[in-house]
Amino acid sequence: MASEGIVNRLKDFGLEEEEAEVYAFLSASGLTSARMVARRFDVNRMKAYRILKTLEDKELVQKVMGRPVKFTATPIQRVIESHLTGLRRTLTDLEGNKETIIRDWEKLARGAEQVAREPKFRIFQGRQQVFELLLEMFERAHDTIRLVTTTNDLVRLSLWGLDDRLRALNSKGKRIRVLTQVDTANWKEVKPYSSFAETRHIPLHTSIRFAIIDGEEALTTVAMDDSMSMTTNEDTGLWTDAPSYVTAMRIFFDALWSLAPDAESVMQSLRTGEPAPEIRTYTTQEEYASTFREMLAKAGRSIDLIAKDITTLPVPLKELETLATNGVNIRFLTHTDEKTLPEVSKVTDTPMAVSENAAVTDLVLLTVDDKEVLLNVPYDEAQKRTVCSNMPAFVSIIQLVFKDYWDLGKPLQERLRLDAQLKRVELVADKIRAGFEKAGWAAKAPGTIRGTSSKTYTFDVLAKSPTRGNLCIDIVVDESVFKKVIERSNIVSDLAPNSCFIASTIPFRTDELRLAELYRISIIYSDTEDGLVSAVLGVIIK
Repeated sequence: MASEGIVNRLKDFGLEEEEAEVYAFLSASGLTSARMVARRFDVNRMKAYRILKTLEDKELVQKVMGRPVKFTATPIQRVIESHLTGLRRTLTDLEGNKETIIRDWEKLARGAEQVAREPKFRIFQGRQQVFELLLEMFERAHDTIRLVTTTNDLVRLSLWGLDDRLRALNSKGKRIRVLTQVDTANWKEVKPYSSFAETRHIPLHTSIRFAIIDGEEALTTVAMDDSMSMTTNEDTGLWTDAPSYVTAMRIFFDALWSLAPDAESVMQSLRTGEPAPEIRTYTTQEEYASTFREMLAKAGRSIDLIAKDITTLPVPLKELETLATNGVNIRFLTHTDEKTLPEVSKVTDTPMAVSENAAVTDLVLLTVDDKEVLLNVPYDEAQKRTVCSNMPAFVSIIQLVFKDYWDLGKPLQERLRLDAQLKRVELVADKIRAGFEKAGWAAKAPGTIRGTSSKTYTFDVLAKSPTRGNLCIDIVVDESVFKKVIERSNIVSDLAPNSCFIASTIPFRTDELRLAELYRISIIYSDTEDGLVSAVLGVIIK
């Protein structure tokens, strides 16, 4: 069991004692199945799965798909940093919302004494009346002023002096948010507002204005004379404090705000000619494929890519290989199978980095030069959606998503190494099996055997003699003998009186031999695979 000190420290992260013990065990043992966890803590497998699921939900454990499903502990450094980040965020949110919480609590307390009132609706006609009303509304703001209007209206507000009033309110801690259209003809008029207000760009196809003060009142103008006249009567506003209407307008504003690019970024784009920040959506396969190719063509420094397999890519793998050869740093996360592995394995001769995705997903994710991202989510033919954006905040989020997937992936070279190792083991095992059969033994490669606990175990070779019982043989050609001894040490007693052997082309150390002897495991060594076959048959068949 983990030391009491470690377990107690893990409890500080909100873990129960059993969860802390399991997390400590996974941290020490690495990739482990639920069955091994159940055995280690003497609990049934369902309870082990429940504990692992709870740890997974708390992001302390990560699931690695396979047969069986295995689990690995999140590095403690990431756990601590995540915990600290959460605490800092909670404290920051509490500090930032302190006044709002107190004010809302005071309203709640006063609510019992206040007489219910009917919501009011009023019409204000003429620009002078509307601007005077806006000034009064601004002065009543406790927290946030939300404003959607045209660029001309921002200029008129400045002529009226309302921009100075907003600047003064901002200096007192009030939040000012402005949505307006920013283009080549008007960005200089918008820029002064950026010094005291959060400003974002939204296309306005008609002259409208609406202002929401906190969540208390709203003014809406759906059609107005957008000339510079300060006396026109063609400016009408509907004011109300009806909670349902004000709430709906605030939700509408916040939805627009969340999708709108920062006005300063749009201004920078207009000054430099760089693409303006935006989010684009597509619904057809043709649009998705065309956008994918356009983004690849613009790549000059880096490409990060996730795809279910190479058959789901809208471009041939050869195009990515060419980009990598030409100096683009490419990381490609995908799945391979018997059909796709031969083609994917060719990229090991190029600078492109390829990893096996530990998670199963139909998501296609593309990031180019850390500036633009594309997401394709093909739920079904009727609901295919592609989202493309160059908004920095959106790109940063997608980069974090990619990093999480990439960190869990296994490099393709490792997959190829393991496949080659497996084939070598299978070849040696088949030769040993044939040798046993020639000597009159019953043998299987691989073979399974049931222990006294009724659990089933698989070995590379299982041979049986009427006089000597079962011989369980593991073959090691490219891994640690020590690791294999440790792996089998837990089951030797369950297999008694059967004999266990490890046949290795890897030289073993004295400490490994002593450990094997301790667990009654025999080690057979030869420096070649054919020599190992002869050594196994020579030692066992006498």
